[in-house]
Parts: sequence; C-alpha cells; structure tokens
Amino acid sequence: MLKRLIPLLMIALAAATSAHAQYGGGRGGEGGGGGGRNRQPSGSSPSQPSTAATPTPKPPKPMNTIEIVGVIEAIDADAKRVTIAYDAVDELNWPHGTMQFGIYKADLLKTASVGERVRFKLDSQQITELTPY
Repeated sequence: MLKRLIPLLMIALAAATSAHAQYGGGRGGEGGGGGGRNRQPSGSSPSQPSTAATPTPKPPKPMNTIEIVGVIEAIDADAKRVTIAYDAVDELNWPHGTMQFGIYKADLLKTASVGERVRFKLDSQQITELTPY
C-alpha cells in the first residue's frame, strides 16, 4: 500500500509546485501568467524596440556642492547648532522651511549673527561652509 502512495504523493507535489510557480510563487503581487517575468505590454513583441525615448535622469549633485540660502534665526554656539529659515532647494527637492543644523566647526559661527542672510553648504546634515549672502 505504501509503495502505491509514494508515487501519487510525488505527482501531487510536482503539480502543486508547478501551479505555485506559474502564479508568481509568493513574489509580492506579481501573480498571474508567468509571474511577471518577460511579460511584454499588449501589442508589442520582444523583437520590436520601443519607439519612445526614455529621458536619462541627471545624477544628483553631491550635497556638499549645493549652495543653500537662508536667514539665521537662532545660534547655540555651545551645542554647535544654528537654526536657519532656508529658501527652497530644488536639487534636494526641499521646499522652503526652517531647520536646526549642526556646525562642522565652531569657528563658522564667530562672524554669524541672528537675522543675517547667509549661504551655506551641508555634508551629512552639518554645515561645512557658512558665508554672508
């Protein structure tokens, strides 16, 4: 009896595995015909190149080369922090806002004053350059 049951179980297991693989095999919503691999949009064939040109996105600028402009609202020299109301920064996709930033070197705050309009550059969320605007 056991000798007859083993082949039947193997066939059932193979059928279940193949059906599971056909419908995406649990790969997060890619279910349906072939699991999303090598699927072409309707009306196109794999041998026809796409006629629509895909624009190449520009690589992002390193943060330490982006100049940000703002107004100093508060200075905490002991904690080496400054609060700045900054203008929008398109390169970082930041709308205008106010943020407290760390200062890389305390010397940068020696000539800064509250209410002063400044330009600054960041590296790892710390101001590395701070100059009057």
